Amino acid sequence: MIKIDSKIKLVIWDLDETFWEGTISEENIGIINYNIKLLEDLTNRGIVNSICSKNNYEQVKNKLIEIGIWDFFVFPQISWDPKGKIIDDMISSMGLRAQNVLFIDDNVMNLNEALFFNSDLNVCTPDFISNLATNAYLNGKEDLSHNRLKQYKNLEKKQIEFKKSKLSNVDFLRESEIKVNIFKNCLDELDRIHELVERTNQLNYTKNRVSKAELRDQIKDQANETGYVRVNDKYGDYGISGFYLKNNKNELIHFLFSCRTMNMYVESWLYKELNSPIIKNKTNVALELNVNQDFSFINAVSKSNQEEYIRNLKDNYKVLLIGGCDLDQVAFYLNSKNLRTEFNFVNNLNLDVRTDHTFLFRQYEELTEEFKREIEDLIVLPEKLELKIFEENWDVLVYSCLTDYSRGLYKNKKNGFILPFDSLNIDWTDNNNWRLLPKHLESLPLDFLKKLSNEYEFLGGITPILFKENIEWLINKFPNRYIVFINGSEINLENVNFWEKNMHLRHKDLNKVIDELDSKNVKFIDVRKFVENKDDVTDNIRHYVKQKYKVMSDNIVLTINTFGLNIKKETDLNIYLKKIKKKINKVSNKINKL
Repeated sequence: MIKIDSKIKLVIWDLDETFWEGTISEENIGIINYNIKLLEDLTNRGIVNSICSKNNYEQVKNKLIEIGIWDFFVFPQISWDPKGKIIDDMISSMGLRAQNVLFIDDNVMNLNEALFFNSDLNVCTPDFISNLATNAYLNGKEDLSHNRLKQYKNLEKKQIEFKKSKLSNVDFLRESEIKVNIFKNCLDELDRIHELVERTNQLNYTKNRVSKAELRDQIKDQANETGYVRVNDKYGDYGISGFYLKNNKNELIHFLFSCRTMNMYVESWLYKELNSPIIKNKTNVALELNVNQDFSFINAVSKSNQEEYIRNLKDNYKVLLIGGCDLDQVAFYLNSKNLRTEFNFVNNLNLDVRTDHTFLFRQYEELTEEFKREIEDLIVLPEKLELKIFEENWDVLVYSCLTDYSRGLYKNKKNGFILPFDSLNIDWTDNNNWRLLPKHLESLPLDFLKKLSNEYEFLGGITPILFKENIEWLINKFPNRYIVFINGSEINLENVNFWEKNMHLRHKDLNKVIDELDSKNVKFIDVRKFVENKDDVTDNIRHYVKQKYKVMSDNIVLTINTFGLNIKKETDLNIYLKKIKKKINKVSNKINKL
C-alpha cells in the first residue's frame, strides 16, 4: 500500500516490523541500518521524524537512546492507544497539514485508520522504504545544521511546559517572553522570503504564488510597503517567520506566516499594527485574524533595539572575515559598508570547497607554477586559487580556526604540496575507506580518490606545534594590521559519527595555542565562554545554535570597535609624520638651493 502525492515535511514511523525487525516487547529486534541512515538523511534535508508505535514508552525510549537516535525524533507517541486519533492530534500540535505528512506502518489496518481521520495523509508500508530517499516528494531542503529539528524540539518543549503549567493560553504566552521584530531590508532576505511565499499554506492569507523575479520586482516597487517578521521567545529563535507586502491601495498582496509561530497570534497582532488593510483574494487558513485579541504578551522590538539582530561596525576601517559556516552565520548580524568575506562554497560537483586553512595561506605566498598546476588538478580546490587575505586591503582580519581544527592533511609525494581535505579522522588514501563515503562526499569522483592514494601521503590533522608556527607566521606576515582569532568549543558530544569522536580533546589541544598568543595586534573570541553545553550545539561541536552566532557577533563588534581606536590613532600619527616629512623636505630643498 502506497500513497505519496505531496511534499513531505514530517515522517511518522511505526517501529515493530517497520523501523526495525521484530517486536521490542518480546525483546527480539534487529536493527535496520538503512533506516537509521535514512532517518539522518531526512533530517539533513529539513524533514523531521516522529514515532507512532503501540509499545511501552520507557522501553522504546531506552532502546533508541542505546542506538543513539532518540534525539532525531520529535513529538514521539508511544502508547497502546489507537493510532488514527493520535496521528490527527500530532499533526495539529505540530501545526502541519496532513498532506505534508507521511505515515509508515506494516499494518494496513493502522494506515486505513489514519486515513479515516485525515484522508489527505500520505502512507506507505515498509516495502517502499527503500524508495523514499530518491522520491521527489521527499527532497526537502538542505538543513545540515538541523534547524528545523531544533525548531520542532523547541515547540515540543513549549507544549509540554504549557500542559504542566496549567496556565491560560494568554498567561502562558506572556510567560514565554515573545519578541517580534519587523525589518524592511526585504531584498537582503529574498531567498528566505520567497521560500515562505512558495511553501507556506496554513497561515498564508493571500496565497499569491510568484516567481523570485516577480517577488523582487514587487519589493523594489516603491509604491509598495513591505516587511519581514522575526520572532523569538525564551524557547528559541523562530527566525524569519512572516512577510507582508501592501500596495498603495491599502491592499495586502502578501500576508503569510510560518506554521512554527502558530497559536502565538503574531499574524493577528501584525494585522492590527498595519491598521487592518484589505486582504486581496483572501484564502482559507488555519487561524482567522482577530484584532480584538489580547496582545499584551507580545513585545514589539523598537527600531533602536533591533541591533539585537544587526550589529553595527564602525566604518572607519575595513574588516575581512575568513572562515566556514560559523562566520557565514555571523556575517548576517554584522552591518558595515567595509565588510568583506571569504567563506567555503559548494562547487558544481556539490563538493565543499575550503580555502581557509593556514597551510594554504603559507603555500599561497610562494605559489610556484608546479603548485598552480597541482591546484588546477584538485577538484576540492578552486581552479585558480585567489585568497583575499593577500589581495584585499583590510585593517582587521577576523579568522575562524575551525578548518585547522578539523581537516586532514595530505602531502604530495613529489612536489610537497599540502592539501587540507575532509576529516582528520579518515585516511582517504586507504581504499578500504572508499566504501564509507558520507553524504557530503557522495559526488566525489573515484579518480580523485585514486589520485590521493597514488600521489599523496596522509599526515592526519595539523599538530599543535605546526599550528602554532602557522599562526605566528600569519601574525608576523601582517605586523601593522589587527587579527581576531576565533577558537572552538570543547563540548563532548556522544552518539556522533566516528569521524567526530573525541573532537573535544582535539579542540582543547589547539585552543591552548590560541590561549598563549601574546601580541598587541591580536585578540581572540573565546567561544568556550558562551558555547558551554550540549544544548548550545547541533550536529557537531563546530555547529552552534543560532542564538550563539548572535553572541559571537556581539563579541566581534566589541573587539573590533576597540581596535578601531588604535587604528584611528595610527592614522592620525601617519598624517602627523607626513607633515613632518614635508617640512623636512622643504628645509632640505632650501639648503640644497643655498
